[in-house]
Amino acid sequence: LALLLVRVYRSLDALVGTDAAQRKAWLHGHNRALNGRPVELLQRADGLVGVVAYLDAMRAPA
Repeated sequence: LALLLVRVYRSLDALVGTDAAQRKAWLHGHNRALNGRPVELLQRADGLVGVVAYLDAMRAPA
């Protein structure tokens, strides 16, 4: 699970950069694709896996 948390951090860094405010806004904002707030989803293993999958898909080249 710890490695998945590292992946979340690295993916967010790649998507929003090093701006802590943007990172926090993404984590605390509602995400329609995830059907929830990422910060809440990260509290459960299945939510963590879902957030990682979402971020991986967002980083994938089109």
